[in-house]
Amino acid sequence: MKRRLSILWLTALLLTIVPLQGQAQDIGTCQTLMTQQLSREQRLYRSVLFGHKKAKDAALNEVYFDDEGIPWIKEKENVWRSVSPGKEDEERSNDEVDGNDELEPRKGIFETRKVMTSDLVPYLTQAYRSLKCRSTIICKVVENSLELESTSPQELTVVVPGCIEDKRPSILGCHLAAAEGSKVEQGDLLTYCRLVRDDLVSREKDLLKQATEYDAAYRSLLQLAGQMDAFLQEFRWPLINSLRKAAQLVGSLYRIPCFIGSCDESPPSNQ
Repeated sequence: MKRRLSILWLTALLLTIVPLQGQAQDIGTCQTLMTQQLSREQRLYRSVLFGHKKAKDAALNEVYFDDEGIPWIKEKENVWRSVSPGKEDEERSNDEVDGNDELEPRKGIFETRKVMTSDLVPYLTQAYRSLKCRSTIICKVVENSLELESTSPQELTVVVPGCIEDKRPSILGCHLAAAEGSKVEQGDLLTYCRLVRDDLVSREKDLLKQATEYDAAYRSLLQLAGQMDAFLQEFRWPLINSLRKAAQLVGSLYRIPCFIGSCDESPPSNQ
């Protein structure tokens, strides 16, 4: 079951690479728009955890998405390219990528310094709860949009138990009340949304757990290394001085006369 859900989610992510050329109102368009919004929520969530740098500071081969959901990969220091249809021959500079970036540059929770991992747990938990709420809201927006017939987005007030009330525009491609199609297909679409959402949230929970464990181990190691360095700096000269005096003392022990019988049993020295 988990393997099937992972395949569904991978397929959904691949759909985000191809931008929509229109706002057709059908099941396929609705599913693609829904997947794009879920993918964007995932990227937003990860930027909260790990941060989001400006384009000039991004590593080579790093992928950014613009405000239309089109991916751009950093090919050179100031060259970004896309694999989306119609964008293969287009190049963008760092400034152009920043100007159209879907996310704002931010410092991630894990990038916070001079604190223990336990101090970050409340913020990590809140970020994870926000992901659950926002992904559930998207499925709720899809459900409400399926009941609309208008040709323009409508403002929806979405209420999810345990989450803050949110107002979002409806998804125009999901206005299927007047479109041809059965209620069974619409029900399958909602089921698909919930399956993808559950798979996304479950996987991000496991990744968050692993990242937190790694961060705790890394910070503990840094703390131990810092304490050891401070100890060596503080006791460096007293320790070295004591060892030097001990070596001098051992070297002068031969001057002490021997008053026990076993001394006579030692072989005579060659003179």
